[in-house]
Amino acid sequence: MMVTPGLSPELRQAWSVETAELIADTRSSLVYRVTRRGFASAIAKVLKPEGMEELPGIALLRWRGGSGATRLIDQRGHACLLEDAGSITLEDHRTLAGDRACATVFCEVISQLHLSSDQPSPPDLIPLERRFKSLFERAEQESDSQLGDLLRWSSTFAAKLLATQTRIRPLHGDLHHGNIVSGGARGWLAIDPHGVIGDPAYEVANVFGNPLGARADILDPDRIAFFARVFSDLLACPQRKIAEYATAHTALSMCWYMEDETCESGRVFAEEARDLLGLLKIMLEDGRFDA
Repeated sequence: MMVTPGLSPELRQAWSVETAELIADTRSSLVYRVTRRGFASAIAKVLKPEGMEELPGIALLRWRGGSGATRLIDQRGHACLLEDAGSITLEDHRTLAGDRACATVFCEVISQLHLSSDQPSPPDLIPLERRFKSLFERAEQESDSQLGDLLRWSSTFAAKLLATQTRIRPLHGDLHHGNIVSGGARGWLAIDPHGVIGDPAYEVANVFGNPLGARADILDPDRIAFFARVFSDLLACPQRKIAEYATAHTALSMCWYMEDETCESGRVFAEEARDLLGLLKIMLEDGRFDA
């Protein structure tokens, strides 16, 4: 019998796997939708050596116990078995229903993700200070004067935010339209957390620059203002703070995309992030957000 690469006989036996369909082969992991004897279908994820940074996210799933996120059923070293949350992404939903409908889903999922827990938070979550490492390093090294000025402003801006964090708590850390899915029995759920710990306002920062490639919408000031209002109400903090974290994260995202200069999509998304960063900077300087 042919064994699917990456899903060992030991894992198949431990999880009663009958069939395994490879649904994603990324830089960091192999992901399978599996059928299991006597159980509902599930997702098996096997981390590659490059994917060990995802272990804090698995720890976060264990801590959440299914609240707002897919359930962790079992973990064996660098492999985990997860609840099958479905295959309809929030990006699919956005195509049909638009941003306002997506905002409702984001709020519902985050409300569940941020519920208090009787259990202590995982000890190995990623502090925001470490997460912003790429931005701080790029700001120091950038040789292009115009880009360097923007990155140095962004790194100073981010450092001020990190120094004044409040209500620090465990966060998903990578919420966007592709990481919220539905189609399973429990409705919309978050998947693939990064496992971060920091200010709750960071949780929504990635939404502003997504979905990737939706340039006209991403660069719409009215859309930015709408999300700032919605998330301000959700997290009970000023709109300006929401926009500030969106700005800092957009600069960080730009640096991540620039790290692979040979990738055409990386260059496109870096330019998109740079334009969004410039727009957010203008809106902040113009006082477009309630303090």
